[in-house]
Amino acid sequence: MNRRTRLSQSAWFVAAVDALLILACFWFARMLRYREPGLTAAGHDLDTVMGQALWIAAIAVIMLYLFSLYQFSGRLESSKYYYNLVISHLVMGVFLIGGQLFFHPFLLAGSLMVIAFVLQFFVLFAARAVLFAIQSHGLKKKRALLIVNDPSEDMILVERMLDKGDKWFDIYGIVQNSESSQLHDYSSEIDLFLLSPNLESTVKAEIIRYAGANRKEVLLIPSFYEMFVIGAETQSIGDLILYSIVPTKLSLLDKILKRAIDIVGAGILLLLTSPLMLLAWILVPLTSKGKALYSQERVGLDERSFKVLKFRSMVDNAEKSTGPVLAAERDNRITKLGKFMRATRIDELPQLFNVLRGDMSLVGPRPEREFFTNEFKKELPHYSYRFMVKPGITGLAQVMGNYSTLPADKLRFDLLYIKNYSPIMDLKILLQTIIVVLQREQSKGVSTAGFSSVSSAMKRLLNNQANMAVFKESK
Repeated sequence: MNRRTRLSQSAWFVAAVDALLILACFWFARMLRYREPGLTAAGHDLDTVMGQALWIAAIAVIMLYLFSLYQFSGRLESSKYYYNLVISHLVMGVFLIGGQLFFHPFLLAGSLMVIAFVLQFFVLFAARAVLFAIQSHGLKKKRALLIVNDPSEDMILVERMLDKGDKWFDIYGIVQNSESSQLHDYSSEIDLFLLSPNLESTVKAEIIRYAGANRKEVLLIPSFYEMFVIGAETQSIGDLILYSIVPTKLSLLDKILKRAIDIVGAGILLLLTSPLMLLAWILVPLTSKGKALYSQERVGLDERSFKVLKFRSMVDNAEKSTGPVLAAERDNRITKLGKFMRATRIDELPQLFNVLRGDMSLVGPRPEREFFTNEFKKELPHYSYRFMVKPGITGLAQVMGNYSTLPADKLRFDLLYIKNYSPIMDLKILLQTIIVVLQREQSKGVSTAGFSSVSSAMKRLLNNQANMAVFKESK
């Protein structure tokens, strides 16, 4: 049984346990509310309560799935997982309140629902704490050897591993283009190898072969070539096994379904957010000189240009003297109101009209200006693949990363989205965008720390004598 199958079975098992716990919460809530086992109120006998609870449990499990609470692969941040649990219950609460308002004759008493819902939250929270305790026991902090292609080119990777991976890894050392004959020097001291995406494929293959023979884990950031190979269709011609790699695109049915969801979803969101948009329309020109709304040329499907609509979050004519410049982490061009609008994504709401017009989708790669697109295409040869689908108001890169995520990593998320597109995936991204809106960290601009933060991280590593960090050339 492979790891993916085990993870899938674990997810189904946890979902079943969640459903049983939710049913138990409703049973206990009924006992607290009516304090007697028999028929206590019209329509609230045990069979009726548990029958309604079954539907609510099913909805709750679906909601937990849409917020990625059955995703157990990888090294998960428990704080982020618990945060998702809180947000999923807030959204569930909105659904239940709506259900009580519109389908009152078919649902349970409000007091019983409140008791059950509060119990459900705390019980599921406790269950996840136990689950994390079990999982973290098998994912203890490991000593890692980081293998890079060129120390000067991979400095940013080193910094990110030191910063983001500190909970999971002790970087024992850093070596350059190491081959299996050199890995013997470190094998007894480390638990896993971290591979740079810039390594030659022959070097990666040799390290993976060595790691497998010596029961060591390998973590690698996939190159764009490897991303296209992953999930490729297996074919055979005679006794030859082949991988079929075809251009990534949506089928006609996918396009029709996605467009229908865009029209319905954008229409509903426009109705719900119209008070916010009206308020922004009034406040933006009152708080800073210039119009409330502006349009900007962006590159969309098949590299065709279109005018994207936004509420102005910067001073008027912000790029008049500089030309196109990405927003920085502490950008003095951004107005006070603009900071709030960017953090909450209110400035993006007018793009719902772009969705209705057909220029954009609710979910997809974020559209960029032609100036930046041309720069990214020079640096990233696979960048053109993201124009195979319509750009989106939100996307996988925005949910999984943040504003300052490197273009290459955003492209990896965009390609992963296109390769694995489904309406369910779109729904998951839309719901998880709520989390992004509530987390200010993900709305910050490009960091201006640059290599100063990288060198400080390197100093921390090199000064740590316990880690014995070294750079070693291949012979």
